[in-house]
Amino acid sequence: MVKVLSFPMMAERQHPLIQPLLTWSDEELVHHFQEERDRGCYFVALYCRYAPLVWSVLQHHGRSPVQVDYLFAKVWHGIFFSLDLVEFTPEGVKVGEEDARSLRNWMVNRTATLIQEELPGIEHITYVLQDAPPPLWCYLEAALAYLSPLTRLVLVTTQTFHWSLERLRAYLEVQGESYSLGELNQQLEEGLARLVDSLPPDIRQIYLIPDLDSGEPSATQPTLEELFPNSVEEVGSHFDSTAAETVVSDNVTGATDASIDNLLAEWERILSG
Repeated sequence: MVKVLSFPMMAERQHPLIQPLLTWSDEELVHHFQEERDRGCYFVALYCRYAPLVWSVLQHHGRSPVQVDYLFAKVWHGIFFSLDLVEFTPEGVKVGEEDARSLRNWMVNRTATLIQEELPGIEHITYVLQDAPPPLWCYLEAALAYLSPLTRLVLVTTQTFHWSLERLRAYLEVQGESYSLGELNQQLEEGLARLVDSLPPDIRQIYLIPDLDSGEPSATQPTLEELFPNSVEEVGSHFDSTAAETVVSDNVTGATDASIDNLLAEWERILSG
């Protein structure tokens, strides 16, 4: 007998930026999502509309609560990075080579497809739905693209893979790059601030400002681990995946870019499944 899991509360649904959008059509929300890159509220509104449906599909397949949370986040991750391809037609929607009668049906199809994929073991999954709701997770991943390769490497290895700065410094030395602990710590501090600043303002307001009346963020800067927990535990220090795309800064050498890309590739492989 499959245990039915209760759907987690969505505080986003009660936010004043989201409530007016809940009456909009799917086509309106998708259109504004595609046209207004500096606003995240449209994706959050779609999430609020269809998250219970996606959750209900997932929970009836005998998964553990940990795996349901993980799959739930993965579904929305895929939806987020596919919405640019959504076209509304007289027959329904077209998403690349996919056709569906409606956006709702497309989301159900995406969920059903993901259910068939192999999952990491429960002991390897560290994603916590309450710490990083899928919309925040998606926009944080997108925001990472605006950081330099070195900054991304420092954030990901220390906050997601739990490396110490000393271990990271040693790794870079093996790759022929030399940085002091002070330099790496500066990258860490500045990178976290820039990461949060790169989020759409409404995403920061919805997820990172607890007091809606004050209009000010919390005095305590959240850690990347709190904002963006990794999907699975660290899988080792040897990385041989295809290099990921990065945004290269002028003050990072080519050798460093290659080293950073190799390490980030494994992280992105984990996120993309």
